[in-house]
Amino acid sequence: MDKIKLMSIGKKKPKAENLNSWSKTVERYAPDLYDLFYGAGEKDSFKKVAELQPEIVLLLYVAEDGNLEYGMQLVKEIKQLSPKTMIFVTFDVLDAQEDVFDEYIGCGAMKCYTSPVSMEALFHDMYVALNME
Repeated sequence: MDKIKLMSIGKKKPKAENLNSWSKTVERYAPDLYDLFYGAGEKDSFKKVAELQPEIVLLLYVAEDGNLEYGMQLVKEIKQLSPKTMIFVTFDVLDAQEDVFDEYIGCGAMKCYTSPVSMEALFHDMYVALNME
């Protein structure tokens, strides 16, 4: 079976130790299931999404500083470039959390989380979204 393409998107390229830590986390929760990719910023991320057509995109804290519109625009753009991609969005702290989650899901996000994200819940939800359960 081919590995599932899991692409994380953030504002900037992560430090090596963060990437290493993330890949260890992924291996712990889903051994040999995912190929990991990373997009930094809009241009890089959109190019990779269009090329790779990842099954899952994890948007990391892109709506910080209360710029929720920006994050929703990213979700819409990713869905346009790769309609089958399932998008999971993580936020730091939110006011009106349920309303924000509803808006993002309305734009095409699969599920939203606030920090700290339970890795068990995230990997379970990704697994279920891929109809693997």
